[in-house]
Amino acid sequence: MSTAYGGGADLGELDRWIERGEEVLALFDCALRSCQEENRSIALRTVLDLMSRLEHRSRDVGGRVLAHFDTCLSDIERGDFEHAFEGLLDLRESWMEAMATLRKDRDRAASLN
Repeated sequence: MSTAYGGGADLGELDRWIERGEEVLALFDCALRSCQEENRSIALRTVLDLMSRLEHRSRDVGGRVLAHFDTCLSDIERGDFEHAFEGLLDLRESWMEAMATLRKDRDRAASLN
C-alpha cells in the first residue's frame, strides 16, 4: 500500500484509506476464491480490478506490484490457477501487513488527538 496518506493525515483521511484497504482485501479474497474454483472470467476481472486500485504515486513500488499482477493474469489465462493463487496469496499477505501498519498509524494519530 502506498503511504500517500502522509504522516500528518487527519483521522478521517486515515479512516478512508483503511476503508479502501478493506475493499481491496475483499477483492483479493474474491480473486483467490475464483482461482480455487478455476473460474477464469471472475479471476481475470477481479485481478484487473485490483490492478486498477493501485496508487501510482510510487511508480517503483507500483511497477513491481503490477508486474506480480501481470504474472497472475498470465497464469490465469494459461489455466495455471494454482500458481496464480500462490502469487495472489503473497500479494494479499503483503497488503495485510501494510493495512496493519496503517491501523497502527491511525491508532497513534487518535491517541494524539
